[in-house]
Amino acid sequence: MGREKILQRIRSALGEGHASEDDHAVLDARMDERPTGPKVGLGADRMSQFLSKVVTNNFTVERLASQQLLVSAVRALMPDDETPDISVAKAIQNLGWPADWKINFGPGRHVERLCVTQALAGIAETGSVVVASAPDNPTTLNFLPDMHVIVLRAEDVVDHPEDVWARMAVENWPRAVNVISGPSRTADVGGIIVRPAHGPKSVHLIVIDA
Repeated sequence: MGREKILQRIRSALGEGHASEDDHAVLDARMDERPTGPKVGLGADRMSQFLSKVVTNNFTVERLASQQLLVSAVRALMPDDETPDISVAKAIQNLGWPADWKINFGPGRHVERLCVTQALAGIAETGSVVVASAPDNPTTLNFLPDMHVIVLRAEDVVDHPEDVWARMAVENWPRAVNVISGPSRTADVGGIIVRPAHGPKSVHLIVIDA
């Protein structure tokens, strides 16, 4: 049942009890409130907190002054003697990728060993990166290649997970949201950490400062 139908039923029930207009206004205000639980306190420097947590989560990280430096940064992640064969999200396809590279600008495949995607947000509390699905940023890119390169604007780092949900609540919710906290790993068998358990062997985060 939709939110408005539920509210209408409550309003109707209040009406049968001769509720005043003030009562209805109070109900509307309470339903519009977004209650929150206690939050972890963070230091004054949100970015330092975020990067510290990210490294703890086994990301590798680098910062770039401009998005125009992204292509050369991606090239440095691959062997010098190989012609790059990668997947790139359409959201960042117009950055002057070299014509002689083999680039898949579609959904992820098992062919390319490296992919580059665009993040929606970073969370300082947990050191996680939020990647939302979209036609120009397919979810399959997050899981199929051996190395996942995530591009994140510094201005999109927030304090807490709730800050991300609040942002998406006023925008169009995506079909899927992936909260990534490093390469997949498991210690289910004999307490021995195995990586990857499912998905990329490594996750490289590139933070764009401007």
